[in-house]
Amino acid sequence: MKSPNFALRLCAFGLCILTLGAATSATAQLVVFDGSHYPGGVAMYDNLKSQLTTWGYTVERRTTPLMDNTDADVIVILPEDSFTFYGEAYTSAEAAWLKNFVDGGGGLIVSICVNNGYLSCLAEPMDLFGIAENDEDSPWYPVVYDPTAAHPLFNNVSQMGDNVGQGTCLTVTHTCSVIAGDGTHDMIAVYEPAGPDAGAAIWTAHQNLFENFGYDDYDNLVFLQNAFAWLTDSLVPNAPETWSGVKALYR
Repeated sequence: MKSPNFALRLCAFGLCILTLGAATSATAQLVVFDGSHYPGGVAMYDNLKSQLTTWGYTVERRTTPLMDNTDADVIVILPEDSFTFYGEAYTSAEAAWLKNFVDGGGGLIVSICVNNGYLSCLAEPMDLFGIAENDEDSPWYPVVYDPTAAHPLFNNVSQMGDNVGQGTCLTVTHTCSVIAGDGTHDMIAVYEPAGPDAGAAIWTAHQNLFENFGYDDYDNLVFLQNAFAWLTDSLVPNAPETWSGVKALYR
């Protein structure tokens, strides 16, 4: 028996074929940059927020409680803009809410960094998603890394990173799967829960991927366009222009 969303996937097939070779614009999905743990915020992600608006998303930075964001399509948790060591740590209840949010269809993208105060704030969600960090052998600039697994996030992406920032590395213990690294360090992992209505999460160890001075280095911007489309269950831009490539997106 075919899954309940089989007809929807067939429709998506047809739409994807009609739009091959052209970048697809996102629907007006709501992307929330979480500021619940550090209301002060900074302007270091303004270029990305502007780019998301250009792609057709509604973008808000909210300082209201995290668990009030049930209307969000994607929640973004980034260093400095969401919280720093000046903020309060995410609780186990908030971590559980984030995982339930993803399991129930929401999108989540999180970046960790080498700031130990930041990591302690994020300890509960990291533990629940099976993400650990080890900065003893972290890469310094330039931070350059490549896809290590076939995934729609990497359509037309060959290399990522930046020349001025510092990265850390992921250690994935369970739940997530590593999909990018530099040969020594794991840099990007994804969580893809089972179920036709489930969402997805992306964890990255490179905060400069999102910042004003690094978001458009290398193929970062192509990755980010793919990432937000994938998290909102939209057609992934920059799709391969072959029938086998299209089919691979809908397995």
